[in-house]
Amino acid sequence: MAKVKIGDVEYKLESLTALDLKKLNKEKEDKKISDYDQTFTIYLYAIKKFNDNVKMSLEEFMDSFPLSGMQKKMKEINEITGINFTQPKKIS
Repeated sequence: MAKVKIGDVEYKLESLTALDLKKLNKEKEDKKISDYDQTFTIYLYAIKKFNDNVKMSLEEFMDSFPLSGMQKKMKEINEITGINFTQPKKIS
């Protein structure tokens, strides 16, 4: 199992499944949250899924996620979980 450090805490992570994305998409539809919040909701969901002791809220998680090096950390989490937020380029 891969690990990722966010702030001062190291968390275990593995790839998410298609069912996880279905659950998260339903949650987004129910709550009408922004794409930005949805990104961090997915990250927190993954952390909670593989770390039973994590009980923090989305706001607490986002507060622990430093802006310094954020892109690198997001890329690391995306690679571990199998998430790809990039959109393919349109060819005109």
